[in-house]
Amino acid sequence: MVATVQPSRYKWRASRPSRPVLVHHPLFSMLVFRSVVVLSATQIIAWGAMFMAISVTAAEMAGDLALNRSSVYLGPTVMLVAMALCSPPLASIYARHGARRVLAVGSIFAAPGLWLVAGAQGPFSYFAAWMMLGMAGAATLTTSAHVFLNEIAGEGARRAIGAQMVAMALAPSLAWPATVYLEALFGWRGTFVLYGAVMLLVCAPLHFFALPKTAAGAGALKTRPPEASTRHQTGYNRLVTALITAAVALNGFVTWGFQLVVIDLFRSFAVPDYLAVGFGSAIGFIQLSARLFDFLGGNRWDGLTTGLVAAAIMPLALLALILGNGAEWSIILFLTLYGLSSGAMSVSRATMPLVFFTSGHYASVMARLGLPLNLAFAAAPPFFSFILGEAGNRWALAIALFCSFGTLASMVALDRMRPARR
Repeated sequence: MVATVQPSRYKWRASRPSRPVLVHHPLFSMLVFRSVVVLSATQIIAWGAMFMAISVTAAEMAGDLALNRSSVYLGPTVMLVAMALCSPPLASIYARHGARRVLAVGSIFAAPGLWLVAGAQGPFSYFAAWMMLGMAGAATLTTSAHVFLNEIAGEGARRAIGAQMVAMALAPSLAWPATVYLEALFGWRGTFVLYGAVMLLVCAPLHFFALPKTAAGAGALKTRPPEASTRHQTGYNRLVTALITAAVALNGFVTWGFQLVVIDLFRSFAVPDYLAVGFGSAIGFIQLSARLFDFLGGNRWDGLTTGLVAAAIMPLALLALILGNGAEWSIILFLTLYGLSSGAMSVSRATMPLVFFTSGHYASVMARLGLPLNLAFAAAPPFFSFILGEAGNRWALAIALFCSFGTLASMVALDRMRPARR
């Protein structure tokens, strides 16, 4: 029998006003822990199969499909655009059916998407397959996992999401070697067929049977300040949502844009190839450190504070590289600050809405954020690759710096609108 948890049954007490502590309840802790473990495993598998595997298989795919490498990499871009368009309608589905069913259905539909990639014979079938993966990804990647953790953990969602995101930092380290091994055994087509089977036979059952049932759409759909009038609350909601959208989209444009072209960025400063690759590989470890530090901080600060610090660090990272003109000290300083900022901001994106909105409103806000965020993720790599090649690293860094100041301004405005601590 599957246990059912009503988050509202578990109350919060505070030993100090600014340090809320979840009342210990063995059943609650066990179910939240189980949910974090299950979602960590399924998210690593899903991101590895649906997004990261192409980093390994692209060369062989290009030869078989008579496409160049850049066209092959347009597949994930199509996926992200489809995810963006499919994210907002999920808000009402979360409210009616809960995130557990959305995760399970998304995993089921990911399987034929991966099998279509495996069977692609040309550009039309190839990009159609990635479009289907985008529709499945909107339901089964990241946002739905965070919505589920919010449903089951309630006010403890921030720590549960933080723990799951720390585990997700291992995704590239596990997905890439696994894909290399499988491609050597079965080729790229066989690898995608196998990944489709894993999504159908492993991830879908884990989502449907191993995750606890929760009350769908639990919690009042309102922001935290209870004293505001209805009209004022509506304006407050819209302004907060707009500022969060601006902050995460501008930051995502920079972090995803540079994440995939950072090695070429270093090469543009005449850095030797072996150093450029080594420097670029270090970013992941620094991002993991930032996520782990935020998680270990527990309830000492919230997602807004994490995001504000991360937004303040990013311009410093870019200025270091600009002023240092690619000197080794400037690259090392850039990597350290950039990794800390992007790692911390990835946690803030998922937890910042909890500062302003109740648990019941979280799913709706995250679904709406999926549209601009995934569009930014999709547009950034080709945009920065084009700017880097046509206009040079100075223009690429200047545009990134402008966006990072936009993120910082949005975060400062959000901090000024922070609800009073109760």
